[in-house]
Amino acid sequence: MSLRLPESLRRRQPDDPLGELFREEAETERVATLVRLNKALADALARLRSSAARFHEAGPQAREEARRRWRRRHAEAGEALWSVLIQREMCGLHRHDAFLREFDVPRSVHLLMGPAATAIDPPDPLPPADAALPANDRTQRPA
Repeated sequence: MSLRLPESLRRRQPDDPLGELFREEAETERVATLVRLNKALADALARLRSSAARFHEAGPQAREEARRRWRRRHAEAGEALWSVLIQREMCGLHRHDAFLREFDVPRSVHLLMGPAATAIDPPDPLPPADAALPANDRTQRPA
């Protein structure tokens, strides 16, 4: 009697080697696209944070222009997040909670992504967390 590996552990010869090559190439391209989209999302979120800081630093005369710029950046971040989540789904990554925490995606961007990114005006950005702390406590964040 001879022993064989289980069917699930044996490497099967593809019936169509050219088709297998195309499937591998498609998978590689899906992953490469996800990497590019993740970079675009990180850049969009950085621009959004910068725009939020400028919004809070703006004087009364420049506040409305800063608000428009922030809303435009918010919509861009929503579009970028929408694209990333779709690509993650295509790659088989269906759980996004840890991803959203890792990229520190604001809740408003998550709620107003994709088609909703320009359909609804987002709320004004929240003030920086350090502004709520007394001057001597700004170096130590509460736990």
